[in-house]
Amino acid sequence: MNLLRYLAIGDSLTAGIGVPFLDHGFVEYYRDLSQQILKKPILYQKYARSGAMTEDVFMMLHSPFVTEAVNCANIITITAGGNDLINAAKGLIINGKGGNISHVIKQTQNNYSKIVDRIHHLDKQDKYILRLTNLYNPFPDIPIADEAIKTFNSMMNSFGREVNVKVADIYSAFKGKEEALLSKGGVHPNSEGYYQMALAVSRLGYSPFEG
Repeated sequence: MNLLRYLAIGDSLTAGIGVPFLDHGFVEYYRDLSQQILKKPILYQKYARSGAMTEDVFMMLHSPFVTEAVNCANIITITAGGNDLINAAKGLIINGKGGNISHVIKQTQNNYSKIVDRIHHLDKQDKYILRLTNLYNPFPDIPIADEAIKTFNSMMNSFGREVNVKVADIYSAFKGKEEALLSKGGVHPNSEGYYQMALAVSRLGYSPFEG
């Protein structure tokens, strides 16, 4: 196989929000690293929407264009879940309802299960890999945020047991380095942050494409 196809699906982290328009984001960095490691050209497509929640990402997988892209993809990355948590946190601040967060994490897990199942069902390639990411904490000074994100991340780890699926630990890559890796005053990564995300995903390896 001379050429690999990479499909990136997700929220603002896949869209590359937080860096200037033509600069590299996570997807472009990951594609570059993957080409260097695999020594093969990689065509990539990106379907992402800023603000997308896990349910929206699941719905994207029903669009004919995305269905066709999944069908042909050798490498797929997904970023989702941050908006689910942020919206729940807003509800907590506005309504003071705390039970909300664990319910949202359960719902997110359910949506991720549906996403992963649908990809397994749609992808017709003999070999393909699916890479998910856990969440970094853009609010390191808020203990309740860290708690919620750790709970979310331990839920995400369970998907790493699935065949062809691995979960990158973005949380640890950003921990203690938030100021250096996040865009000024924002919750999104800057260029270096997106590069660190791509590196963490790339380090999960590329079996069965290597060698």
